[in-house]
Amino acid sequence: MGETVQREAIDRLNGANAIHSNEDKITDGLKSTAWDSVMKLGSLGTKFSVLLALIWLLGGSATIFTLSRHLNAQAEQTVRERAEIVLTAMQAARNYTQHNIQPLVKAYSLADNSFTQEIIPNFAARSIFSNFRQQDPNFLDYLYKEAAINPTNPIDLADSFEATLYPQLEALTETPPRMLSGYRTLNDQKFFYLARPLVVNDESCLACHGNPEEAPSPLLSLYGDRNGFGWNLNEIVATQVMYVPADMIFARGRQNLWTVTKTFLGIFGALFLTINLLLWRTVIRPLKILTGTAKQISACSVESRQPVLLKDENLTPLTVRKDEPGQLARAFEYMLHVLGQREQDLQQAVEERTRSLSQEMRDRQAAQSALQVYAHAMNHDLRNIAMGISSVVQGIVFRSGKSPATEPIAESTANSAQRTVIVDKTAISLIQKSCARQLSLMDSLMEVRSATLNSSAVWQSALQPAPVSLQTLASALVKTYLAKPSSATFENRIGDNAMSLPLVKVDERQIQRVFENLINNALKYNPKGVHVILSATMDERENMVCCTVADNGRGIDTEKGEDLFELYSRGVENPSSSGYGLGLYICRKIITAHGGYIGVKPSPDKGATFWFTLPVA
Repeated sequence: MGETVQREAIDRLNGANAIHSNEDKITDGLKSTAWDSVMKLGSLGTKFSVLLALIWLLGGSATIFTLSRHLNAQAEQTVRERAEIVLTAMQAARNYTQHNIQPLVKAYSLADNSFTQEIIPNFAARSIFSNFRQQDPNFLDYLYKEAAINPTNPIDLADSFEATLYPQLEALTETPPRMLSGYRTLNDQKFFYLARPLVVNDESCLACHGNPEEAPSPLLSLYGDRNGFGWNLNEIVATQVMYVPADMIFARGRQNLWTVTKTFLGIFGALFLTINLLLWRTVIRPLKILTGTAKQISACSVESRQPVLLKDENLTPLTVRKDEPGQLARAFEYMLHVLGQREQDLQQAVEERTRSLSQEMRDRQAAQSALQVYAHAMNHDLRNIAMGISSVVQGIVFRSGKSPATEPIAESTANSAQRTVIVDKTAISLIQKSCARQLSLMDSLMEVRSATLNSSAVWQSALQPAPVSLQTLASALVKTYLAKPSSATFENRIGDNAMSLPLVKVDERQIQRVFENLINNALKYNPKGVHVILSATMDERENMVCCTVADNGRGIDTEKGEDLFELYSRGVENPSSSGYGLGLYICRKIITAHGGYIGVKPSPDKGATFWFTLPVA
């Protein structure tokens, strides 16, 4: 049994701790939410006012709650004291009746078996209380009862609630008077009750309440012989109960609380106005002035090219103050002076630097123009030499006709004798290829120079974009390469997507050039018999078409992937290859000008895959 009670107590304690923990979490959350809401308000004055209101609301609520409990307890204590006085008076009336009136009446009684109702202590106490209520209206709503389980008079019969007071009073061990108090509902009305026991402490009481055979016959004829008998000395036979309406207690508490609340509101209102006025004069107004000064500082611009006098007349009165706003005002005033001087110096420095940069720009433009003219002149002269050599070689080839690889050719002139020239067709073919290569190199160098000097803007301005079918472009390219004598094989997968690929908005000639450069690199840097695959897919997320040129050749080192698109960069170190590292650089410029991206998926042993993206038309 003891262990069960202990476990129940522990469970209740744990439940209480959990409730307190949840209450703390909720309270912290409410505090955080309230503070965040206050911090989101605009002005500092509003924040102070709202903060003061919150402090008053929380503090006032706690104060009123505590005060309400205190006032109610005080009112209850007052009523309790008055009820105790009444109970004591009723007990005094009982004692006086029992010890003074009863012996006197019996002494003058002519019959030994006489009975007078007025000398009964219970009757006397009830009658005196009734008269007392009539004399004092403050006690009109009070109720007095001597509740007994076995009463002589039926009106004194204890109800179910009053019957429960007996064991509670018996359990009280403190010295008399033993007393109980609390609240109960009686006839749909809440009452405060005060109860104390009635004990048989005189043997004279047993004459009427001991053995019914010994009781006075008038008593038996009036109340019968079934109730009010069998009492014992020092036994609790009844409970003196005083009932006081609870509304009386709480009304007095509410009245006192309203009086205190009005006083509190008045004091708080005065403090609220006083604090706000002080805050406005000592903090908020100086801060507004400082804020205006800071806005004036931030509004100053060196682009105006006018010396700005930074001065705020409202700031001067604050500088005489000795508190923190005064110190801050003096610091602002000094800062205005320093900033004004520095702004003038900065304006002068900016003007001088602007003039210097303008002169440097003009000098660079002049040098760039001269370099451009020189580059065009050099390109013109070199192209004339290469084209002249190519023309001469072409004439020799034409004159040689279908002669053998090395055959003498007779040549006569007007001023000289006939001469014989030995023609080597293989050497002539090499000279032709070299001239064509030099012309292509000069074109690429001019494009590279234009891209380097003018960035991608030149490429974008030179583009002529139009809706182009990648299927048609790829088919033409593959057909051209298949017509050339080569051991390489081609696979055109772009043509397989004819129904799914949209048109692209590009410069067809430039994109064809990109495809050619990538295909030529695959043929140039890989062994004979390489397999080249052209493909394209739609990227719905980017609204771009991704094209790829893949091969199954020797592959590309992963460390050189991004470096291939730099100027003069080559994929492999092969002396027999004829590349100069210009093709991929130009490809990147072309794709970037179209708004796309280009890259490579390197692989050291499984070929290489070059990819680039094009915008959808």
